[in-house]
Amino acid sequence: MAQGAFVVDARKHSISGGAALDTAIALSPGQLLVIHVDPEDTWSAGVADRTSNANGLGNPLGGDYGLFGRGAQAFLYGALVGSLDGGATFFGVGTHLSMTILTEGTLLFYYWDSNHEDNSGQIRVSVQVYDGPRS
Repeated sequence: MAQGAFVVDARKHSISGGAALDTAIALSPGQLLVIHVDPEDTWSAGVADRTSNANGLGNPLGGDYGLFGRGAQAFLYGALVGSLDGGATFFGVGTHLSMTILTEGTLLFYYWDSNHEDNSGQIRVSVQVYDGPRS
């Protein structure tokens, strides 16, 4: 079992001007990926009502700013998202994710927002990877 703890920064790891947090965790098909973020851990997409947890704004914290789209994908502003293909495609993580890996790649994390300049805060992310069943 691989595991790790990471700190994702809302400004530094923003999809809109930052760089991905590279976990260096290489994943393969059949593995189970489990990610957890404390729902009380928050970060911000700016002033006023723009503080949320990893689920994104309005779910349930902060104002409802809807979805931010990038290419064919859209997630709530302020959400934690991941990628396995260097940022070509993304998947929502939120405060908890459990999924079976279908393709190989290295796990990256991003803060989903359209303007990294006014972002602040960090969240702690726990990752566990379990090998799939053996034949």
